[in-house]
Amino acid sequence: MKAMNLYLLTRALGEEDFSRLARELTGEVRYRKYSRHEAESLRALIGHIEGALRKREVSGRNCVSFLDGFYFSYTIAHISKEFDLLKISGDGECVLNIELKSEDIETDRIARQLAQNRYYLSHISKSIYSFTYVMQTNTLYSYNDKGHLRVCEAGELAEILCRPAFQSYVEKDLDLYFRAADYLIAPAAMPEKFLQGNYFLTNQQAEFRRRILAELKDAQDEEKTPLITVTGSAGTGKTLLLFDLAMAISRRRKVLLLIAGRMQEGHRIINERLRNVSICPAQAFDTSQECDYLLVDEANRIHESVMDRIIAYIDQNKTPCIMAYDPRQLLDPEETVAEVDERIGELSTMPLEFTGNIRINRPVYSFLRTLFRAKERPARVDYSCIDILFAGNRIDADAILTYYRDRGYKLITLPGGFRGQKGLSAEEIVGLEFESVVMAVDTRFYYNEEHHLKAHGEDAEEALRLLYEGISRTREKLCLLVLENEALFAQILSIREQ
Repeated sequence: MKAMNLYLLTRALGEEDFSRLARELTGEVRYRKYSRHEAESLRALIGHIEGALRKREVSGRNCVSFLDGFYFSYTIAHISKEFDLLKISGDGECVLNIELKSEDIETDRIARQLAQNRYYLSHISKSIYSFTYVMQTNTLYSYNDKGHLRVCEAGELAEILCRPAFQSYVEKDLDLYFRAADYLIAPAAMPEKFLQGNYFLTNQQAEFRRRILAELKDAQDEEKTPLITVTGSAGTGKTLLLFDLAMAISRRRKVLLLIAGRMQEGHRIINERLRNVSICPAQAFDTSQECDYLLVDEANRIHESVMDRIIAYIDQNKTPCIMAYDPRQLLDPEETVAEVDERIGELSTMPLEFTGNIRINRPVYSFLRTLFRAKERPARVDYSCIDILFAGNRIDADAILTYYRDRGYKLITLPGGFRGQKGLSAEEIVGLEFESVVMAVDTRFYYNEEHHLKAHGEDAEEALRLLYEGISRTREKLCLLVLENEALFAQILSIREQ
């Protein structure tokens, strides 16, 4: 996607011509059909400020040129955050954001949206100019860095468009300015950001949050005991939603949040700082513990005997419960996971399932799926963020792992395999995410006749699970080192060569 001139786009009259011209001006490969309201709102905005721009024509420069450099309906990858209009100065020091509304809405909603936009844009620059144009009332609003929204004249926006800073602009590759990792957090890995509320939920997370809180309120009024299940693939944001709900509920009631695996330092910080929230490992769950609401993260990783205690506790104490888990791991369905899914599914009073946008790096997620199911090969995926390497002996493997660790990669060690270096274990990665991950797979791993990744040996099941978990917690870059297994290396390398 490249920047375009808004005046040129708005000369197209019909919806179809508008959409086709937008594709031509932005260089987009995929065709997007814009609605009549989107096209009309943009035309109305340009009509509203055109006169003010003409008054500022200097040195023979036509006012049309001041409308260069805009991105229309730009969406940040992975998190469904869309901006109607964006322009970034060539030096990246200034950002202009304009939101379009076809119908009049409450000013509180306008202010909230612009405030949220400023949070996302603050990762680029501190000089942010925020506007909303309402077509129905032909009104332009300005929002400043102190959180004040006011009606303004067209000349104010025109003056900003004519500033020297905006006469050069970012022409393409806007994605380089927006990394999903800058906005997406894992509460245990970034407890301060979580506690300060420096995060935003995706549209689906926000919708689930609204529905869950409404269900809990209705259940309380009707004296029911809800068991709400939130399911989805790795990286869809289940854990963040659960922690966000814990924080919201704890403002009035006492919450017990059970996690799979051991307590991380981030968990302890949240425990100390969030009043009315207690976080503890599910394995240590005691039925004598008191709470008003019970939340369970990664329920599929909890031992059956512990799940028995949890369900008995819910039933005996009539405690509302929310459970989050991934019922469809790419590993062959294990009996314990299948049983937990079936059991919880039967008890669920409100099943919610995440679909669509994955919060982890899309190429990494695509690679993860293809690695475990070699027949599932999506077309045209850029795997440049993934390194597939080979070591013919353990000395070479040790040198390669050291090289990547020196570059900031986190080593996650599979059980029962190469023990040349100590990395993070299964217990140590629960609830965390990492910018860059390096892992080593050895001669235990192979593909069966169905092209499913399998492993031999006593620790095979645990090794497969941790390989899956480790890759799914990678935010930006991945290195997979194949040790002394040429056949597997060739098969995995072919994923990069599609």
